[in-house]
Amino acid sequence: MLIVCPDSMELAFLTGALSGHFSVLAARNADEAARLVERFGPCRLVYLALADDCEAAIRLTRDVNGGKAPIYALVHAPCPPVVDRAAHCGHLDGVCLLPMAPAALRARTREALGLRHASPATGSAGSHKERSHSAILTREEVDYLLGRSLPAASLACRSSS
Repeated sequence: MLIVCPDSMELAFLTGALSGHFSVLAARNADEAARLVERFGPCRLVYLALADDCEAAIRLTRDVNGGKAPIYALVHAPCPPVVDRAAHCGHLDGVCLLPMAPAALRARTREALGLRHASPATGSAGSHKERSHSAILTREEVDYLLGRSLPAASLACRSSS
């Protein structure tokens, strides 16, 4: 799935909540999303953070991803009227009001992808398998998502022992 969100903290939260269970591409804007989709291929689902100019953002995101994946808007309550209108006119496949609990976001994602909830015994979800490891990001992943550069000391080779 593709998550496009300009807010670094929200992008880190959303990615962390989903990446332990689904394959996630995280982008801050449409240009970054285009580079990721070009490199990894189109996604089956798109979460797009929206504010005022949502119709242009939806159009651009559909173009970037090939136009086939459903797009769910990520908005904070109260939902802006343009987002309601876009959802009502069929430009959006759904709206997720933030903040949302990680378990609720995963359930919404499974539903949007047409997956059943993974059974505890088999860990399977329909014909698709979700990764079963935890959704904890490393410090380096969080720094990357927040746009922080890595300190030189962490880049040094640690084989001196």
